[in-house]
Amino acid sequence: MDTKTMNCEREEDWIESPDGWGQDDDEGKGDGSSGLLDLFGNDNQNENFTFNVKIQASTTKQVRLNGFKLDSNETARSTGVTLWQAAPRLAGYLQENAVICKAKSILELGAGLGLCGITASLLGAKDVTMTDGDTQTLQQMRANVQENCGGSENTTGNAISCRQLIWGAPHMETFSAQYGKFDVILGADVIYTEESVKPLFDTVAHLLKSPHGNFVLSRYSKWNNVDDLVVIEAARIRCLSCDRPSDGIFVFHWNEGARS
Repeated sequence: MDTKTMNCEREEDWIESPDGWGQDDDEGKGDGSSGLLDLFGNDNQNENFTFNVKIQASTTKQVRLNGFKLDSNETARSTGVTLWQAAPRLAGYLQENAVICKAKSILELGAGLGLCGITASLLGAKDVTMTDGDTQTLQQMRANVQENCGGSENTTGNAISCRQLIWGAPHMETFSAQYGKFDVILGADVIYTEESVKPLFDTVAHLLKSPHGNFVLSRYSKWNNVDDLVVIEAARIRCLSCDRPSDGIFVFHWNEGARS
């Protein structure tokens, strides 16, 4: 598995918290913390998450993710450094419907610790681009990808990369100019405020291939009471229809004739 493209370009300081998202103006950044796990800290807020990915009928791969506990100070500051319940839900759905990933170009938005992107790669995606806007999250994501996908035992041959993507213009235009469009876009618990819905779907509409691309969204928690109908309406006005194949899973696809 090619992880050489994990090296990051110049990135903006950016933090996404449950209350909103924006440039990191945290005055407490001078505490010397790198954002990576302090495994030897006295007040241990770290947590290891494990998830078994069923690759074939008789073959599984254990994915190990390092992150922070749900109730840690780090999670309150940066949403992507823990494993929210929508991620295992999406990873499970992908395993049950592996054709979604097989030989496809995959983009994950708000990838967090990396479970869904790593799962897509193990299920045979042609290439996986995992993204997050949050700079602290990207550090931990890259460490998790290296641990799970960087060893010599990986023989799938597909590429997996971790890159910063802040939703909306002008970032989505710059991103598409560099990396193109994608067959499938994934997202798990990526909606925290109603204000984030518009840039999210602007980004999806800009980066999703047509006419056969799919955006697979997993929702578990309705942060700040953002209703499903708000999400579906944002998709509709961008010519995306929604199917709901199972609880908490939304599959968006282009309306017939919407784009060529």
